Amino acid sequence: MTRKIQIALGLMVLALGMAVSAPARADEQQIQTGYVFDGWMSDSVQNGYENRFPITYSFIRPNFAFRLGTAFVAGDYRQNDVPAKGYIGSDFSASKLSDSDVGMSYRFDLGESLKSQIDGNINIPTGDPSWEARQEQSGSIPYVFEPSFYHGRGWGMNLFYSMTSVNPGYESSLGMGYVATSTYDTGLVGFGSYYPGDTLIVTGAVAFKMTGADALGFRAAHTFPLESVNADPSEDFVAGQSSIFSTQWVSKMGSDKLVVNASYTLYNKGWQADLFVPSGTLIESPGSFLGDRLEIHPILGYVAGQDMTMESGLIWKRVFKNGYSFADTGLYQGGGNLFGVEQSVTFQLDKSTFWNVAGLYHFIANDDMGQNHETINYHRFTLGTNVGIKW
Repeated sequence: MTRKIQIALGLMVLALGMAVSAPARADEQQIQTGYVFDGWMSDSVQNGYENRFPITYSFIRPNFAFRLGTAFVAGDYRQNDVPAKGYIGSDFSASKLSDSDVGMSYRFDLGESLKSQIDGNINIPTGDPSWEARQEQSGSIPYVFEPSFYHGRGWGMNLFYSMTSVNPGYESSLGMGYVATSTYDTGLVGFGSYYPGDTLIVTGAVAFKMTGADALGFRAAHTFPLESVNADPSEDFVAGQSSIFSTQWVSKMGSDKLVVNASYTLYNKGWQADLFVPSGTLIESPGSFLGDRLEIHPILGYVAGQDMTMESGLIWKRVFKNGYSFADTGLYQGGGNLFGVEQSVTFQLDKSTFWNVAGLYHFIANDDMGQNHETINYHRFTLGTNVGIKW
């Protein structure tokens, strides 16, 4: 459980924004709010749903942006009691506010061809710290395929800085980030409080303008997780380093646009306390906690009528099994495939108001995770709508 949360925090490449002064009048302000229904089932054993009511406020200038967001969530997560298959029934329901976040970005030029930007985020602990652990123990989709939308992770402060060189025909950038966490209280008996450890991030990217309508970009990122601190030294750990390699191809066709995103993520073995050494010396974990993953996500955006635009997307995610054996109960993850279709429609009601309706279906085949090594299939349905007003 501790490794899961530390990794999730380490992948948040959002950051605390620099305190900057901005004119009182913003070029644009916007409020968005809506409703999202998310439901899933798994071979008639695991099922659940979430009702989410998000709201965000944005303040935007050419070189400065501020964002404040949160969501109210009502969720129910169930695993049916099926003794013949070895499943023990469980049920968890809750209705609470999720964590809130304050994000900022500030851009400043260092010359005609060199640009610089600071992006950041503060995670405010308005959520329930026990929610994610309890819903995982009941009827949620495995987080390696679909991360939880509800967050209750305590205070967090993240900072990311990047520099971009603009040249004729291409751009290149370098960046570095720091994910700072605070003591985390799971709210669960036996888990207690612990400090998950901070994470350092380095990135590099390059983008080429192939033609007047086509652009191709490449990006690499690497994380360096730091050691956790737990009240029980035998629970200390360091998550494995990870590397993410991604590419994006953008092709404009008049007012339409095709975007193809692809990424590959590699996870290495972490470090954990040796139970047989009184001092809790860290030794390399016997296996990598997460398996590598490949993701391909093409999206077509097009004009469907006056004041109406649409986006249609496909997604394939291949999650490889991790480094533990099937006998390592609670650690082994067999991986598998996620296939999905996604669709959204946006109506521009007037110059300052838009209305969006979106939905998706994801089919997940989680290999080798049944009691007898069978594949567990998940079906996820999501339908949501939101309205944005700007002034």
